Amino acid sequence: MINLSKTSVIMHTDCRMLDVEDDGDKHPFLTDAWLVPLFFSLIMLVGLVGNSLVIYVISKHRQMRTATNFYIANLAATDIIFLVCCVPFTATLYPLPGWIFGNFMCKFVAFLQQVTVQATCITLTAMSGDRCYVTVYPLKSLRHRTPRVAMIVSVCIWIGSFILSTPILMYQRIEEGYWYGPRQYCMERFPSKMHERAFILYQFIAAYLLPVLTISFCYSLMVKRVGQPTVEPMDNNYQVNLLSERTISIRSKVSKMVVVIVLLFAICWGPIQIFVLFQSFHPKYQPNYVTYKIKTWANCMSYANSSVNPIVYGFMGASFQKSFRKTFPFLFKHKVRDSSMASRTANAEIKFVAGEEGNNNNNGVD
Repeated sequence: MINLSKTSVIMHTDCRMLDVEDDGDKHPFLTDAWLVPLFFSLIMLVGLVGNSLVIYVISKHRQMRTATNFYIANLAATDIIFLVCCVPFTATLYPLPGWIFGNFMCKFVAFLQQVTVQATCITLTAMSGDRCYVTVYPLKSLRHRTPRVAMIVSVCIWIGSFILSTPILMYQRIEEGYWYGPRQYCMERFPSKMHERAFILYQFIAAYLLPVLTISFCYSLMVKRVGQPTVEPMDNNYQVNLLSERTISIRSKVSKMVVVIVLLFAICWGPIQIFVLFQSFHPKYQPNYVTYKIKTWANCMSYANSSVNPIVYGFMGASFQKSFRKTFPFLFKHKVRDSSMASRTANAEIKFVAGEEGNNNNNGVD
């Protein structure tokens, strides 16, 4: 979870350390004041459009309502809530000198931000566990992996995320400060340094470390299972073998897509999680212009994660590509025409070859 107050306070502290002339009560307007909000706006545009399309495609096409896709829809929902309810408020911290939205929004935005990040972590863990279950127990999973179970798990994920995020409400508040005049900041206020470090460590473990370790364990089991020889069908039926190979191929592609999504999460959220941990536990940490730039970059990385997942689905998810083309055929009219023509040509060639073989067989019989 990215703390609103730490971003704001560090930004203003670093600004005081810059070589900027004091122009009365007017605070300096840095390049980051428009560059970072512009980047956040781009993230919001791409993320909202992409994640909305993902949810729409899954809800519209019945064949897309699988267990994995329900988790993907849940992930898209967390990204949308995060983008709408959290990113705009964080973006205002860069051009504005302080928090202007009041005490209620201070608590609500920070709480919702923690909830969505926590829900994302648990959803990714559930997706990885789901893929592990399919790989290790392919037959047993047919009975238990249903959209209904996935929906129940998704509801439990949200309930658990709300419960795990409640400590935010106790510590988040409005504090008075001074930077080119009296300001108000939305920040966490702890009874002691020990409480602060305990809370930061709790956030790091619950929202990053534990999910990453669990996911890594799941994929280690998957790699071990994939390395084992598969059981061949009792009969050497060509169609059975072909269907088995196709099923394995499809599951492998889905698992690879989930792996990429998890890796992107770990890469995008890792820098800010490690930075906050370093900031709280390093005894000689001093905020300056360099640390401000690093944290700004880490914030942008973490927020960008909410917009990259739909791109992954588009490039790696064959079912998403097909469903998207069915939903918006006018965007792929030329490609659909070309593919249908190629399909007709291929069918004609198959019929021609089959006819030739039939003629040859008849001639041989005669």
